[in-house]
Amino acid sequence: MMASGCRGGFVVSRQPVFDRRLQPWGSAVDFGQAPEEDPLFSDELTASFLLEAYMPHRGPSEEQTIVSLSANAILDGIPYILSPQRVYLEVEEAAGEDPNIPRAVQKLKRAGYGIAVGGFSGCSSCSDLIGLADVLILDAQSQDPGGGEAALAERILGARQSGAKVQVRGLTSWQGLLQARAANADMFQGFFFNRMNLAQGGKSVTASQLSRLRLLECIEKDDADYKALAQLVEADAALTYRLLVFLNSAHFGFGRKVRSIEQAIVLAGWKPLKNWLKIVLLTTFSPSPRHQELCYYSAQRSDFLQRVAKSAGLERIGPSLSLLGLLSYMEPILEMPMDQVLANVPVEDDVRLALCGKKSRLSAWLALVQAMEWADWDHAERLAQSAGLTMADLARCYRESFAQADTLFRVLGAPPLAAA
Repeated sequence: MMASGCRGGFVVSRQPVFDRRLQPWGSAVDFGQAPEEDPLFSDELTASFLLEAYMPHRGPSEEQTIVSLSANAILDGIPYILSPQRVYLEVEEAAGEDPNIPRAVQKLKRAGYGIAVGGFSGCSSCSDLIGLADVLILDAQSQDPGGGEAALAERILGARQSGAKVQVRGLTSWQGLLQARAANADMFQGFFFNRMNLAQGGKSVTASQLSRLRLLECIEKDDADYKALAQLVEADAALTYRLLVFLNSAHFGFGRKVRSIEQAIVLAGWKPLKNWLKIVLLTTFSPSPRHQELCYYSAQRSDFLQRVAKSAGLERIGPSLSLLGLLSYMEPILEMPMDQVLANVPVEDDVRLALCGKKSRLSAWLALVQAMEWADWDHAERLAQSAGLTMADLARCYRESFAQADTLFRVLGAPPLAAA
């Protein structure tokens, strides 16, 4: 990834990777660290702890993971800590100038690891490393100021000559994604769905989707009205059924019959039920794997923003920030402009304005989560300082939010319902 150095420790970024059908292929994990810091993987025990803590743990799936490691980590044999199953090891092309790197990578390839070469430019002195790649990763933005769509297509064509798959990273807009796909790249990395610029069309929010959007807004309130929540759940037969099945699962194990949804909400306890409801509601908007991936990152954003608010001593805005994160990907999930999505949802003005790209007191928080996603540590640090937070605070909250999202999608995320 194009991660700038992170002062004061390290930050781990995780970005989604999609295939040509725009279905989830996997995740790319990168450890961002300032050059002057001590090596992150200084010994095998530390490396084992870090890799275990930061690798995706979303349960059994065919999802692949690309792990970016330094040349020193490769030479020290750190990758062998990981199982080679569905793991690709990424090393930057420039590292291939050291003849020891291709030899170490070749051993890893023989051991069953996939090999990704990042920052591909076709450097002739790195040809031995390039020849081992299963995936060649290009940066969306060329270092050449005049580089555009034609230049990207030419770089992709050059990469294809090696026989490896070609991945484009650093995609921050829908337009950039479409250009990379038109240029015949195989895989696409980044949060390009942040900005889709969809035009108003004939598509509209269905009654069922509107009910679930309103329920998402309702459950984030501090003073939850159980009677009102029960009415909203009961109005959705499929959601009612999912709730009753969940309450009867081994995870919950109720020893008594439930007479009503309102009683179930009280007996279950609001906090665990709230977390489950958020995931279920998100995943019912659309059943496709791509949209489910967007739901995952919505849940992770929601949890991250709530954690940073608490760390900053701003618990009072935690519910608003949680809702902001939950709704932030509704535009690509429902494939309609955000103002159209929110037209009949009673969210507070600050949430609505921030989601629609307008100035509000919550805009900086949305910018913060985007800076973390794009590994723009300098911008993230400036935003953190304005809230009295350090990069260490952000790194902890970010890691914990992914762990929570992984747990929710693994344990509580039952198969999605058909879209309404």
